[in-house]
Amino acid sequence: MYARLPRLKPYLIVLSLSLIVYLPVMMRATAAWTDFGKHIERALNFSTLTDDVLHVLFHTIFMFVHQIAPFLAHTTAALAAILLVMLPVPLMAYALLKRAAGAAVPASILKSLAIALTILAPITIWTDRFMLGYMSPMVYHNPTSVTARLFVIPLSLLALRIFQPGANGSRNQRLYITLLSASVVLLATLAKPSFTFALLPGCCLFAFWRLVRHQYVDWLLLACGFCLPGALMLGLNYLLVYESESGGSGIAFGFLTWMRHWIPTWRIPIQLALSLLFPLAVLALYFERARRHQYLTMCWIIFLASALAAYTLYEEGLRFQDGNFLWGSYNAIFLLMFASLLFLIEQHRRECKSDCGGLTAAGFRVSRRAAIASLAFLLHLLSGMAYYYRFVTAF
Repeated sequence: MYARLPRLKPYLIVLSLSLIVYLPVMMRATAAWTDFGKHIERALNFSTLTDDVLHVLFHTIFMFVHQIAPFLAHTTAALAAILLVMLPVPLMAYALLKRAAGAAVPASILKSLAIALTILAPITIWTDRFMLGYMSPMVYHNPTSVTARLFVIPLSLLALRIFQPGANGSRNQRLYITLLSASVVLLATLAKPSFTFALLPGCCLFAFWRLVRHQYVDWLLLACGFCLPGALMLGLNYLLVYESESGGSGIAFGFLTWMRHWIPTWRIPIQLALSLLFPLAVLALYFERARRHQYLTMCWIIFLASALAAYTLYEEGLRFQDGNFLWGSYNAIFLLMFASLLFLIEQHRRECKSDCGGLTAAGFRVSRRAAIASLAFLLHLLSGMAYYYRFVTAF
């Protein structure tokens, strides 16, 4: 038992620092006028609602906390519920970044990067409290989007197995991975269906691209682990939301229709570029390696699928202002940020072996292009810190 403590210590540090970072902003989010109030009310009155939807995972967690600690105020129970789904994300990120870095990046930097990743924001010139027009990897005010982010990295790693020969091993292991993937897809869609709406077409497009290039695709895992459970849940959501309600809402196609309602057309490509500076910098600086990197390529395609939905689909009627087709791009761009950071660390480790002679915390250096990409990451982090400050102090 005591032998495990040194290995657990870095994760406990990440967990503690994450709690310190998240607590002020989520206390503000749960107490202020945000989407939390609507979802708390929905959870407390779920049995009497007439507009039932399937994305009820946050509501379920909230009610669990409320039942085991009924003395807590509703906002405090909501705070506990949202922290339960937020805190594992930097732990997952740290574990994967640590594996990618080896000894090439000091542990203190990896801990900082794992936490920084979860508060990144677009590089903002024009802004408001909801970051309209940008695709933000983090939005504090919406509990269902925050809950869905818990599943983004695990789903992407499971999806990567679709394209890796031999990744799923024996028949029993293939069955296990398929059932696990289907379960995580179901949970992610129960959290919020928007990321599933981007994940499924993104994986299918990547599979088709690989098929054309005569590369490996595990069609059984794609179909049974992702497409069937995802399509089932999205179909049920559609029936409950659009076919059963009387408000006249529906899905419509219109290029930039929703965006142009809120911001001038000329700002849309600028705000998209400012949302993507770090991934674009990594892609441009390491293009030859990046285009051959399976995970990064898959994540780019998932993001592009989410962006296509965000810019071309909208809801008619009472739900128009909700912008529900934009939410998938938020978690997709978080995934792209993570994949770009992971790729950058892998390239740094590779460059260390060839050029740096094995670096330690006492002599940490990076190549020129890694430094440029890191500067782009820093700009996103500074914008994230500014957004965090605005949210806490003036929401």
